[in-house]
Amino acid sequence: MLTELRPVPITNSTHSCCTLSHIRRGVHPIALENDFHSDYANNLGKQRQKLETYVFNKLEKYSEKKVTNLLHSTSFSHIRQRLKSDIKSFSGQFDQTIVSQDKLFQWIDEILEQIQSHITQLRSLFESQDGLEDLLKNYNVFSSNNANTQWQQLQLQKAKTILPNNVCNKDEEILLAYQKYIMEKFTPKELVDNKIPLKNQENIHLNEEYKKAEDFGRQYLTKMLDAYKIRQRPKLKLVQEMIDLGMKHMIKRPTKDEFRQASISSNILHKANFILKSKKSYSMSLQNIADDFMLLRFGHSLDNQNNVNESISDRFIGYIHMFLNTVSLLIYLLKADVSESLSPSSLFCPFNSDLPTGYILSPSIHIDEWTWLLEKWKIALQTFPIELTNQGAFSRLVRTTIGVGISRLFSFTINNEQERLEEKLFQALQMGFYYGIAYALVDGLQDNQSHHQEQFNFDQWLEKAERILCGEQLNASTLPQLPITSLFLETFHSLVQLTSINSITEQTFTDLALLLRSQRLDKKDLENPNYNDVDLYLGPLLKSHYTYTATAFMGGANMIENRHRLWMTPFLGQLTDDCRDFNEDYETKSITPVTYFIQHDGLSFNPFFVFLFVCEDLYIESNRQQNTGAFLGRRIMRTLRALGNDFQKFLTIFTEQPYPDLYKYMLSLENLLQRVGDPEKAIFRHVNIFARNYSLNNRKLETFAYDCLPLIEEQLSIKTDDNNLLVHGMNYSLKAGGKRLRPLLLLIVAQIYNIEIKRILPLARAIEYLHTSSLIFDDLPAQDNAPLRRGQPTLHMPIESDRKDIPASLAEGRAQLVAVELIAYAIQSVTDDLTREKFSHELINQVIAEIARSMRELCNGQFLDLQHSRTDKSLTIDDLDHVAYLKTGKAIEIAVVCPVILAQQGPSLDRFRELSRLMGILFQMRDDLLDVEGHTDELGKLKNIDQQNKTVTYISLLGMNKTRKRILTIRKQVEFILNDLWPQSGTMRDLIQYICERKK
Repeated sequence: MLTELRPVPITNSTHSCCTLSHIRRGVHPIALENDFHSDYANNLGKQRQKLETYVFNKLEKYSEKKVTNLLHSTSFSHIRQRLKSDIKSFSGQFDQTIVSQDKLFQWIDEILEQIQSHITQLRSLFESQDGLEDLLKNYNVFSSNNANTQWQQLQLQKAKTILPNNVCNKDEEILLAYQKYIMEKFTPKELVDNKIPLKNQENIHLNEEYKKAEDFGRQYLTKMLDAYKIRQRPKLKLVQEMIDLGMKHMIKRPTKDEFRQASISSNILHKANFILKSKKSYSMSLQNIADDFMLLRFGHSLDNQNNVNESISDRFIGYIHMFLNTVSLLIYLLKADVSESLSPSSLFCPFNSDLPTGYILSPSIHIDEWTWLLEKWKIALQTFPIELTNQGAFSRLVRTTIGVGISRLFSFTINNEQERLEEKLFQALQMGFYYGIAYALVDGLQDNQSHHQEQFNFDQWLEKAERILCGEQLNASTLPQLPITSLFLETFHSLVQLTSINSITEQTFTDLALLLRSQRLDKKDLENPNYNDVDLYLGPLLKSHYTYTATAFMGGANMIENRHRLWMTPFLGQLTDDCRDFNEDYETKSITPVTYFIQHDGLSFNPFFVFLFVCEDLYIESNRQQNTGAFLGRRIMRTLRALGNDFQKFLTIFTEQPYPDLYKYMLSLENLLQRVGDPEKAIFRHVNIFARNYSLNNRKLETFAYDCLPLIEEQLSIKTDDNNLLVHGMNYSLKAGGKRLRPLLLLIVAQIYNIEIKRILPLARAIEYLHTSSLIFDDLPAQDNAPLRRGQPTLHMPIESDRKDIPASLAEGRAQLVAVELIAYAIQSVTDDLTREKFSHELINQVIAEIARSMRELCNGQFLDLQHSRTDKSLTIDDLDHVAYLKTGKAIEIAVVCPVILAQQGPSLDRFRELSRLMGILFQMRDDLLDVEGHTDELGKLKNIDQQNKTVTYISLLGMNKTRKRILTIRKQVEFILNDLWPQSGTMRDLIQYICERKK
């Protein structure tokens, strides 16, 4: 038994987790290291636990209708008396040398009192059992604006310990300094030679490895599918048998209503039954998690295997329970206010449990490690393009991170590891994080090439990644400069370092390279009717196989000897996903065996039959072992439940004509589906919703620009049917590039108010037209007389496309007219196109009035700027601030205020105008610095223009150092206003950082 194994060290915390936790019968406690309890104390504890089991069993029997009627009383005193009476006939089962009858009576009183009091204490606990969902709904997981949670207080305490000389005064600044320190401490360092270490110093021969894998996969599929075609249809009785076992092994947890009834009831039986039902539910959940994990990797449960210690399953369940305790505690700490008192460890903490009560990698002790992981998850979500997030990239990242961690827990179990378990678990979570990053980027970007196909060649990038994984030296300069590039580079360096610790680098990277190759080559056209069945299933088979093997290597699990299992069980997981997601995949034109079958009216082999055949084979090969059958039955039922409203549609397509009996049977299961729980899927559904909502307003500015700039650029070009030279001039200026900062700012604000980007793009286009118009005027000889703008000749200079159509003497006039016409186009875009997007005329009129007012002020600001440069009048900082507000702040104000108007957010715009004013000053001060210290090739214009024009600037009044200090001061004012107006918008904060630190 487990107690016969060497002790496994676990972490005990000063307090415990807050979510429901239940007792699994037959699971023995993992002994604590240095636990020197006497034999007497151990025996006494076992006797107490035996009595608890007896009491709960008796209370369950008392609850049965016939027994209750017979007793005629469910009062507390009557139940207590009944238990004491019944225990007399059972007392012989106890060790009477250490437990007297009086002791048994005393324990009965204590247990009943604990049931009474504990149900009362559980109200806040049970209502917070959905704490993760609540936490995700409120977007507080990654919030840095509220330092009043218990988690942030723990971080602050730790920060003050490890950073005693930190000069920061505010809690938020201390937290940021601490997080930066943790990122630097735990993130693996870059490789010296940018290469993976190879044993034989030769690069991995990927072509050969892939050819072998592909040949094996084709042979494997040919044999399997040929056998399935001979069988033709799944065996209905076997399917029924598996589903019956699955339902038998699936117990849903009590509902909130059941808890409320138990909490207000004066009947002790109601309270005890609630606890007992919860115990059984959690017991079954733990068993199912362990079985699912082992079955997906081994094709059978480890229970009852002659060659395996029978305690392994129990030991693994204990580790899973400890890890769930850890996650529960983390959720509680993230959610709980500092004023809340820490709750007891679990629903059953007053009762002896045969599960471990501690944690592994407890967040209350290992604050640094969990800070690193939470921050890395946050950075990833802020970096992912929105399409990746919408496709579930973040939930896949979290799932992969935890999956590798669970795999490591299993390796602790199977290898009987004892030393440095928490350190090893954290390393596994780190590997899981980086592996999840790699997989999410490859999988997601390949599915979304069309949106950014002009920006980079994804296939070339993927090929380069394959070569790097096989030993080629990494040259970062050859990679496309995308928002995710730095994360990709960090992933490569970190995976090499982390896998090197366990000497699994070459194995892991070979399988990762094979996974990338499988992903890259699995390209098919849904409309092509010429694929055979092996073609359709080869990609999913290879991808699922190498996804598993890479995870197993990183988790430290030993590969199983039965090679068949390494292909069959991951393949089952892929088939499950394809069936569950069939409708969404079909609508997005994704090609899977399921969508191909639908598209071509059953031309290929029925993929749902393949799914059921695989389940049948695994069940038969296990000699119809119950745990295996239950696992497969759960998988079938959860697949059907996940179909939701598409349940009948799916069955009609895949079963009605080819197998009417199966169709009828499956339809008969519909009423059972509400009993089917799939907690993992439910959790990650909430994670997906959170990720989508969070990323809307918290992407990094670079990522936001990557997502939105193509949409803006598509809008800017002005079309003409004739050779309109003014239109050519407008397009010349518009296509010269530029940061598009103002339209991006407008879209950022629009996202805050949930205005659909497509609806407000006409206003974004208008703002860029107005901005470009103002630049053309600024560059004219009568004003700044600038020869370059955005890296090319300004419009009043002769340009290459003029040829003989526009002589040099007409270039300046052309520039003036183009600037005016851009204003006209901007107004037309607002009036016509916003109307088409269903904004009211009243709101559009307010927007036009706002634009007119800002343009008027902008002209005034430009004139004052010119006047100051041409007169001897001495200027103050206030004068420069006023000009900066009129010239720059007013243009920013349009982008900030107009979405607020369209969203109808309150009568007063004063705070928004003040924010715009300060942003304009920041922008101008940074501009003045760049005019002195910038580089022409980065700026796209000549340096020292202000000095040549004798323009009074912040630099000429304050000098460079004081200008930098003033930027910091005003930046704090801006951030204070942001916290008041839009505390939820990280993208706005990133924009402010860009304005203050930009290089061009």
